[in-house]
Amino acid sequence: MIDTIELIKTFVILLAIIDPIGNIPVVMGLTENKTIDEYRSVVRKTSCAVVILLSVSFLFGGYILVFFGIKMPAFELVGGVFLLYVAFTMLVNSKTSFLYPDDEEEKENIAFMPMTFPLLVGPAAMSSVIIQSNNIYAWQIKLVFIGEFIVIGILVGLALSLSKMILNNLGKTGIKFITQTMGLLLGSLAIGFIADSLKLLLPGLS
Repeated sequence: MIDTIELIKTFVILLAIIDPIGNIPVVMGLTENKTIDEYRSVVRKTSCAVVILLSVSFLFGGYILVFFGIKMPAFELVGGVFLLYVAFTMLVNSKTSFLYPDDEEEKENIAFMPMTFPLLVGPAAMSSVIIQSNNIYAWQIKLVFIGEFIVIGILVGLALSLSKMILNNLGKTGIKFITQTMGLLLGSLAIGFIADSLKLLLPGLS
């Protein structure tokens, strides 16, 4: 049976982390020298890469944790801390300069790095889907979650395709407000992750 609450939670968390609207100014900076056709190609490749990276993390991330002997509560704690950090950067509107490649060849192939990773789907998003995949074993349910990732990829593509229009209508102040609102929501969810993992790691706290 599909847990609708978990499905909605995953969608909200991922949308808050990926924050396609909040990342529009960074995307515009990365693609400022692209032609219209080149930009559309980058958007298509980025949207597909977002879906692939989320799906791979969701399907195989748990096996990687088992291989290295990492306990899920410990991973949830680290993931929660990472989500809290991302929420903080969204609240203070901080974008790090390492997202801008210096090498000319890298500038020509930015769809996966840094557009998809780490700008849109970074460690925080990957940690989130790995945590959500815990205790999900039925392939039918896994396919539903992958369908959700496809919807997110479509939304990312739509937001990036309309980036100039969104930037012109909302302005930097409007985008900043949306980013900070999503950061506040993400921070609240991150605190919940941390609290739940601490209860499992330190039963005496509950």
